[in-house]
Amino acid sequence: MKVQKKLKSKVIRVSKLISHAGICSRREAENLIKKGEVTVNGQISKDYVLDIDKIQSLCVSKKKIKKQKSRIWIFYKPVGFVSSNKEQFNQKSLFRLLPQELPRVVSVGRLDIKSEGLMILTNNPTISNYLESPVNKIERIYLVDAIGKVTESFLKKTKEIIKIKGVIYQNFSLKVLSSSHNKHCFEIRLFEGKNREIRNILNHFGFNVQKLKRMKYGPFQLGSLIEGKVSEISNLKVNFFLKKLGLSDENNFW
Repeated sequence: MKVQKKLKSKVIRVSKLISHAGICSRREAENLIKKGEVTVNGQISKDYVLDIDKIQSLCVSKKKIKKQKSRIWIFYKPVGFVSSNKEQFNQKSLFRLLPQELPRVVSVGRLDIKSEGLMILTNNPTISNYLESPVNKIERIYLVDAIGKVTESFLKKTKEIIKIKGVIYQNFSLKVLSSSHNKHCFEIRLFEGKNREIRNILNHFGFNVQKLKRMKYGPFQLGSLIEGKVSEISNLKVNFFLKKLGLSDENNFW
């Protein structure tokens, strides 16, 4: 399964094929190739790059790779869980909340441990890479509760390029949805999603973030999904969304 714009070349990395099939990560796949665990057309192959037209069958540890369609799920990440599948310093990963019947998936975009809301999961890493890349300017929308003072100067500066500790933030859009004394609800739109971007910007202007919730990522919305739950996007909608993003869903690598 491959999701991308028209290929300029007929060659492809074998580790990419293995990863997209849900067997393991690309790095782990390269180790399997090195160990001679990968066979192409019935013969052990230690080539990392191959011509697509020459691949008739591909096996990993004597298990034939099945061609799959791209699948996408939306997930409501609760506060208190990290987006990584690696748990450090007694942290809990969101992956421990996922149903056991889910295939191997990767997450799209991170939310820090104190944040909640929409996470996208997919069995196709190419989708994740495309949605996360700042070059593609995929819109993310958040609802943020914060305490602080909203001034005309603050609102004006959020429309400009912001530089904090050497990091440049741009394409940052803030809208005040409601205010009560110094308590505010903001709707914030991002197109890059740098590490802790919203918290860094609001803290820089003297705000204390109380709640941060992602509502939308590209064409995908949290909607009425319950905290901690997963919902799969229908195949029809997946194709529609991929088309909307300018991608094509090709059912076969070769």
